[in-house]
Amino acid sequence: MAEALTGINGEIIKWARESYNMSIDSAASAIGVDVYKYSNWENGSEFPTYAKLKKISSVFNKPSAIFFFPKPPVLKSIKGDLRTLSDYVINTLSKNIIMQFEKARTYQINLRELYGERGSFLSNRNIFPSEIYQLCSYVRKIIDFPLGSQKAIKSNKDVFEIFRERFYKLGIYVFKDSFRDNEISGLCINDDTYPIIIINNSMSFTRQNFTLFHELYHLITDTSRAEIIRDDFYVYLNDTQRVREKDCDIFANEFLVPSDDFKIELKKQDINEKRIEELALLYSVSKEVIMYKLLQMKKISNDDYDLLKETFYGDAIRSQNGKKSK
Repeated sequence: MAEALTGINGEIIKWARESYNMSIDSAASAIGVDVYKYSNWENGSEFPTYAKLKKISSVFNKPSAIFFFPKPPVLKSIKGDLRTLSDYVINTLSKNIIMQFEKARTYQINLRELYGERGSFLSNRNIFPSEIYQLCSYVRKIIDFPLGSQKAIKSNKDVFEIFRERFYKLGIYVFKDSFRDNEISGLCINDDTYPIIIINNSMSFTRQNFTLFHELYHLITDTSRAEIIRDDFYVYLNDTQRVREKDCDIFANEFLVPSDDFKIELKKQDINEKRIEELALLYSVSKEVIMYKLLQMKKISNDDYDLLKETFYGDAIRSQNGKKSK
């Protein structure tokens, strides 16, 4: 019979579990033991074997040695980065999302070791226009990717990669990863020197384009954030947080689909489902972005908007059959 490791600290097992918002049931299931045995590990009445310690280490993404510490280490909490989210939302983020924030911090550490203190254009955010529409024009000039060039490219993926390259030149590092959680389309870690954006690669390229600029607005306004798209997200935000999220959406929408240019396009042809699809392709955005723009401009009613959302349901998620958005 394998020997139990009596030096393991159950308090640290509990700390590791709670750091990922995992319940005792889900932790026990992931490790492959019953809840009774797992609970005994946490309270110190039983101890795991070496084989189970390796499994614990893997599930909680922590080195095995840490579970022998006399007390849990003090690490920076993601709550400090996510002060614009409610406690409820933070405490219900999945393990996969929390791991993405940890990954973002690792990227920052590696970039600092590689390049030293080099700074980004966000270091000058105090001179940026505060009005959103003026800010869109300012950022467009800084990025140096004219709207005409954006509209001329018929691949949403190519448009994203051009934006990504332009962000890099400004000192903003954009990474992509499969979050394995479609309740979130992206996140950012604010930092004047090495700001990080991570995009959920499971989302359509049009959604990725929108998320890129949603997160950019968070960085410009000096906040870190995750763009959560689950239904109950807004319910748990306070008024200030809701305004901030709405402003992020307005900025992303206006940057990618400038109102003045959009009005010109609307004069060319009547609005119908086919035209909405054409406009979405033209601006490299989702059809929902176009519909929201039409709603803002009172070209469609709220009922029309809701009906069209049903028609285009699922547009944000990339196909699971191997096909991907253009």
